[in-house]
Amino acid sequence: MAGQKYQDLADLLLHNERAKHFYKGLPDTTQIALSNNSSSICSMEDLRNFVSTVEQKKK
Repeated sequence: MAGQKYQDLADLLLHNERAKHFYKGLPDTTQIALSNNSSSICSMEDLRNFVSTVEQKKK
């Protein structure tokens, strides 16, 4: 399943337990930022890259 693409963040979280677990462990503000850009997040790699970007902007 590595590298599998989904329709959006909701589809990714629905079908990928690792992504769901990772997402649930994120701060609320990061989850909101992800939700606001959900159509751009279609894989675990997208999710991690986006979180990294959000965290860098917080510094």
